[in-house]
Amino acid sequence: MDVRQRPPALKKTLSIQLARRRENTATHDHANAQRPADRITTPLGLLMLLGVACVAWFAYPTGLPPEVSPLRAPRLSLLPQFQGEHREGTLWGTYRPGLYFGMRMRVPQSLLVGLMWFDPDRPDPLAHLRHLAQERDGLEAYGWAAHDGEAFGRQELTDGGLRLTTSLAKRFCHGCTGGDWALRLAARAAGPGPSKGEWSGEGEGEALHEQQRVSIILYVADEDAGNAPLEVLPDNGETNAKRLLVRGHSAQLGHWTLQMQSRKGGGALRLRYLGARTRHFHNLTELAADALRPGEVAAASAARRGARRRYTLPDTAADGANLAMLQITAKLPLHIDFVFTGSLSEARQQGLLARLRRWARMPAGDCLPGAAEPPAESVAERFAALSGDRLSSMLAERERAFDERFQRTFGSFAPGAPQGTEAVAKAALSNLLGGIGYFYGRSEVALPGGRRAWSPPAGLLTAVPSRPFFPRGFMWDEGFHQLLVRRWNPRLSRDILASWLDLLNSQGWIAREQILGEEARARVPAEFVAQHPDVANPPTLFLPLAAAAARLRALAPAGLEEEAARVEAQDRAEDLAFLRTAYPRLRAWLRWLTATQAGPLPGSFCWRGRVPQPPLGRELNPKTLSSGLDDYPRASHPGPEERHLDLMCWVALAARALASIGASLQLPLAEVAPLEALAAQLADARHLQALHWDAGARSFADWGNHTEGVRLEWVAWRTPQGAIVRHELVRVEDGPLPAPGFVPHFGYVSLFPLLMRLLSADSLALGELLAGLGDPARLWTPHGLRSLSADSSLYRKRNTEHDAPYWRGPVWLNINYLALAALQHYAGVSGPHRAEAARLHSELRRNLLQTVVGEAQRSGYLWENYDEATGRGRGSHPFTGWTALVVLIAGEAHLDM
Repeated sequence: MDVRQRPPALKKTLSIQLARRRENTATHDHANAQRPADRITTPLGLLMLLGVACVAWFAYPTGLPPEVSPLRAPRLSLLPQFQGEHREGTLWGTYRPGLYFGMRMRVPQSLLVGLMWFDPDRPDPLAHLRHLAQERDGLEAYGWAAHDGEAFGRQELTDGGLRLTTSLAKRFCHGCTGGDWALRLAARAAGPGPSKGEWSGEGEGEALHEQQRVSIILYVADEDAGNAPLEVLPDNGETNAKRLLVRGHSAQLGHWTLQMQSRKGGGALRLRYLGARTRHFHNLTELAADALRPGEVAAASAARRGARRRYTLPDTAADGANLAMLQITAKLPLHIDFVFTGSLSEARQQGLLARLRRWARMPAGDCLPGAAEPPAESVAERFAALSGDRLSSMLAERERAFDERFQRTFGSFAPGAPQGTEAVAKAALSNLLGGIGYFYGRSEVALPGGRRAWSPPAGLLTAVPSRPFFPRGFMWDEGFHQLLVRRWNPRLSRDILASWLDLLNSQGWIAREQILGEEARARVPAEFVAQHPDVANPPTLFLPLAAAAARLRALAPAGLEEEAARVEAQDRAEDLAFLRTAYPRLRAWLRWLTATQAGPLPGSFCWRGRVPQPPLGRELNPKTLSSGLDDYPRASHPGPEERHLDLMCWVALAARALASIGASLQLPLAEVAPLEALAAQLADARHLQALHWDAGARSFADWGNHTEGVRLEWVAWRTPQGAIVRHELVRVEDGPLPAPGFVPHFGYVSLFPLLMRLLSADSLALGELLAGLGDPARLWTPHGLRSLSADSSLYRKRNTEHDAPYWRGPVWLNINYLALAALQHYAGVSGPHRAEAARLHSELRRNLLQTVVGEAQRSGYLWENYDEATGRGRGSHPFTGWTALVVLIAGEAHLDM
């Protein structure tokens, strides 16, 4: 149906602009919700309250451009549910996901802990110094076999002939701010051939040779220049005994120590150290390599004598050191316990003014130091509880608890799951939880006229898509991450969502990529750092929020045991408090989306950020990075006339979710009705048909200025004398001129009305989409739904000389998960397509599980996407962001919208 012939009922302008009411709805309970859990009655408490009030007074800087000014709305991170025990329990974590092993606290200037290792006997060992998680290192496998996201984790890494296990346990005691923690490091020889760790069931092999050694470097760095220098205590020598390695003082923890103990069965240890002063912490790999290199002259001399080469730290400590590196070199096997204890009694001598000075540098919602009493246990008692046999028992108990909790949460996987699914699912969940990071810094924002501005400093708690390739926050990914995290730990999921939503600027915009702090910025090319405040991203955070609202509107489960019923009631109450405080932010976000991404016709939407290609341009089809689907085919000639189907469906989801949240909160009808009307208008069959139904192709599609007469061709660039300078693959247009029309590419975008469940169960369009989805000549493959139809002119085509097809064929788990959830929905609703939806759901689930589980067992990794022809993993790996949705696929725990 042509838009100009739309029915009379749709000729009225759709109510896209939401009413600009004052930001007071749903906040009448806020004062009560924000009250501290404990009364403040002491002078110390009153002074602490004064310090926090000062922070709040300056929480919203003035004089900033609106693009970098915070939204004036209650901060979700300040909700009581994120204080107290929760804040203490999540202060420390494996919050440096871009490292093979790294820890920090959820504070702006934290202690940083990290692990490095190398083989001291291989040629050029420093070229193989491991620290940052990188694909180019070529580890056969690495990842968390178990991680509960709170107090326990076990990671297995296979690096050539070396097998490393890092086991983490946290222990809480009265007065121990953030708890104590222990890292158990076990190094042994790997078996012959590649090891796939826990997933393949392969046993350990024999040592490659009896003299195999490893050199381990554990470091502690202090980002806070105001703290006292670190004391690096060990001297040179061999030891198997308990040893105090480093001690220092932190504004959050008071005095602290790091100790080690070698377990029985390990060989003699060679311990070396370095204490250094550094201003930057993103380049510690290079700093360590430089410190080890002075030994290369001696190494060459040793080689001439036939002795071992030595790459060792120099056993020196600079004045004012804020970095301590401890190097341990030993024969395999090696077993060491490192124990961190904080809040030591000396901390009570610190002045209150110094504490308040630290607090003033923290953004609202970050973990602030408490005023707990000194720990009752001695340091020796706390060390003993986290080392030796007691640590062994604790780790075994925590792993059993993880397994039992996994079983309670996800149950026994339904029929159709291949053998080994449970092990892969546990690892998938663990790597998502173990990939949660904390980042702190300023976002660089591109302003009109080529100017740049920096946001106020902010912290972000977020899962990351891929530890080696994308170790930072991406909004497009995070909504999918939280579908799984929410099942495992609802409060942790709300904490992460709060962290994201607190980033909204005064206009209602959230940067799609969060590049906060030196560590994050060091891994992003400079040209991609600045974020553009007119560019959107799929608002996937509404997926878990919609699920939360649906849960509140449903009846509480019946027949629960007393403790389970108590937990359920508490969780529902916390959901309600969270959504009530989040509502003004969500409303501002939706308002921004509808205002800035509006298309040329009422109720249409258009992604911003597409760049038209000049003659002999580089891109076959200009990318739409804002959509998250990058090179998925859109109109060949970008322009203001474009209408993007997927964006309209995302806005429909957001409006429907926000209306559902408003109803759950029992907001006034005048507040909820416009949202319900907007959601209904965007889901109206006539509206969908008028704007996006291609009657000739019998499918939904984008609209824009398009021609199929575009291709990539090699062009020779010559000098005036005719000599060839270079060859380049460029875009050539030699077909029909572009004309307004539907974009004739069937794929993931075409499915969005189905994915977002905008179609009625008896819709003819639903039947057409199911037919295309299940057609092997179009989207159906033995490995899942391919991203672009096999009959598309751009199927598996490169977009530039350097850009292989990305969303032009491979199977992606996030869209396949949405498809499974939608198929399950339509299979449960009476209608003519019910049986077909059920059949497709069953077969698609089986295909996806066989592909993801089988490839994990073969390769040792979960992957960014999967080849639609072979099922082999493609792209970044390990990719345990939305590919971890395999857990929900196996458990048939589908999204309730």
